[in-house]
Amino acid sequence: MYQSIRKLGYHSFVYGLGNMLSKLLGFFLLPVYTRYLTPADYGILALLTLTQSIMVILANLGLGSALFREVIYKRTNERKAESTVLYTLLVLSLLIFSIGFIFAPTLSIIIFNDTAQTILIRLLLLNVVFNNIIIVFTARLRIREQSLFYSIFSVSSFLVGAGLNIYFVAIIRQGVEGLIIAQVILAALQAIACLWILRDLIKPNFSRSVLSSLLSFGLPLVPGAIASLMMISADRYILNRYSTTTMVGLYSLGYSIGMVINLIVQAVQLAWPAQLFEIAKLPDHKQRFSLTLTYYCLGLGFISLAVSVLAREILVVMTTPQYYGAYIIMPLITLSYVFYGIRFMTTIGMYIKNKVKYSSIVIIGAAIFNLVLSFLLIPRYGMVGAGWATFISYFLLAVVNLRVDSHFMYIPYEYWRLAKIMVSWLVIYGLSLLINTPSIWINLILKTLLLIGYPLFLFGVRFYNHQEIQFIKDTFSRRVFRFNTRS
Repeated sequence: MYQSIRKLGYHSFVYGLGNMLSKLLGFFLLPVYTRYLTPADYGILALLTLTQSIMVILANLGLGSALFREVIYKRTNERKAESTVLYTLLVLSLLIFSIGFIFAPTLSIIIFNDTAQTILIRLLLLNVVFNNIIIVFTARLRIREQSLFYSIFSVSSFLVGAGLNIYFVAIIRQGVEGLIIAQVILAALQAIACLWILRDLIKPNFSRSVLSSLLSFGLPLVPGAIASLMMISADRYILNRYSTTTMVGLYSLGYSIGMVINLIVQAVQLAWPAQLFEIAKLPDHKQRFSLTLTYYCLGLGFISLAVSVLAREILVVMTTPQYYGAYIIMPLITLSYVFYGIRFMTTIGMYIKNKVKYSSIVIIGAAIFNLVLSFLLIPRYGMVGAGWATFISYFLLAVVNLRVDSHFMYIPYEYWRLAKIMVSWLVIYGLSLLINTPSIWINLILKTLLLIGYPLFLFGVRFYNHQEIQFIKDTFSRRVFRFNTRS
């Protein structure tokens, strides 16, 4: 049973190593951004990036996700499926680019109340075309579980992206426009590399029947993907309407740091589809799915706790004083993405039974609820209201999604152990609020010691079962034996 969890952990780590470096590009460059961009600039960048993400979802129709089921579960010829997806996505992205190019001034007015960002929106449309080429390449690597190759590609992209961003922002000081140009150049280089590697697919091997099968799985994912993105982005647009881009910038900065937890979620998401369909074929698949969720929440909970406890210290070390106020929303965002991860890991029955339309319905409902909460809370409480709207919405999303999925496949999750993780999280975080000395370094040391006590607190509430305790003892004994032998 533990073999599938170790396999998931290995691929998640390797995928995550590369993917997190790529996604953490903005995080690592925060000291640069916060010194050369104002909060208002950061707000404009956030709105542009979110707009591009919506276009990307519309341009791929869920076909990237559908490839996994088509190749792994249905045993369709891999080359035929990949070639069909590549040509379909190229046509779709060029169509989106053409329409978007014409209506870019209108989009700029809707989002920013003027046409000043028209050129930047048109530049981002190029990324949509490049992204659809990259999707096919990365899907192929994940299907074949070539996680190391995937990470090499991601790390290389990170290094090139970091160099481009530093050049355009810190050296020639082009601000937001420079960052967008850097994104386009990076995406173009990635797409060229992917096309060269995928050159065996350029010779058409298109199949209408395969496309029909892919769309039957992928299309129902699109409304849910858009709704999910709206849960992430709607609060930014609403904040911009009721306040200023400066407030949007502060909120986006706090959100992006708190959203570090989502990078862990995404790393697992990259490895999970291939693992899910393999585990589903095993006789003890329900027990494996249950234990996987428990360990997933245990690890994710600790990382989210670390970000929440050290929120203020992270901002003081990495940013300038004008950004410090963003720390207040970071715990709400980290917890939100813990529940988002739970929602993804418990969409098992719907995936296996090809009932993903119900997952989309759940997400759409949560997105509508999030919109209502945002309009109620943001005008009165600003970015704090946005943070609470996000947290409440993601919590309900996880609960409702789990309930719906159980109708297609009941899995005996370890709810009592999951509750102990949550209680431990709240206790440790509550204690961290009492640490508030004048010295940031003393605070950092004390809070780090508190975090180290997290696994011990879990031991105190009897979270670990007998098998896990024995494993910990055996591991500790081997380490002590090795240390004594070396001494």
